[in-house]
Amino acid sequence: MPTISVILITKNEEADLPACLESISFADEIIIVDNGSTDRTADIAARYDAAFYVEEWHGFGPQKNISLSKATCDWVFSIDADEVVPENLALEIQKILHQPEQAGYEIPRVTTFCGKKVRFGDWGRDKVLRLFKRGEGEFTNDQLHERVVVNGAIGSLKNAMIHNSVASIEDAKEKMIMYAQISAKGRKGSTVKAFTRGFWTFFRSYILLFGWLDGVTGFRVAQLCAQGTYLRYSLAKKQ
Repeated sequence: MPTISVILITKNEEADLPACLESISFADEIIIVDNGSTDRTADIAARYDAAFYVEEWHGFGPQKNISLSKATCDWVFSIDADEVVPENLALEIQKILHQPEQAGYEIPRVTTFCGKKVRFGDWGRDKVLRLFKRGEGEFTNDQLHERVVVNGAIGSLKNAMIHNSVASIEDAKEKMIMYAQISAKGRKGSTVKAFTRGFWTFFRSYILLFGWLDGVTGFRVAQLCAQGTYLRYSLAKKQ
């Protein structure tokens, strides 16, 4: 059976990392590239026999390519520290590896917001390409919203992974500000564009993508997305 490397990048992930690593016990090796954590991230990685490397920050895409470069197994599975692989997905991955037919596989993902499952809106159920044959795929070098590009056919798995995106409103705001600052670079912004793009983001997430069906959670997700868009274009105009 082909072997599998699980790769991830971290910084101060002691809250989420144990559940993540516990869920990938099927891995033949675990590669963690850390960006100078000051909490117990390194200790937790050692507990799960993960290979742990410390690298300065280069952006999400480049950082994940560094972790990919350290993998040695036949296949690679990329996961974030705030994601979990349920048992049914773990079994499906192992079954696929017995006789893989594609070079890469997309995996459904269910996102939670403060513990509540998000079914609709911008954070509704999506698919992410995370499983691929080593040597046939790599990450784009985007600073944010990187993705895997595979040289070959792509299939899809049935079972979903869980993305515990934010644990609290404070956590959500911190991430929103960080992502806005990163994505503002190189953009052209203005007050008008900030308002119009922010409004459109809310309308798309809450109305067009049926975020309202998620109740209060859907409203908060749409609001957060809109605030992030507004901040991104507000910061861009100051550059």
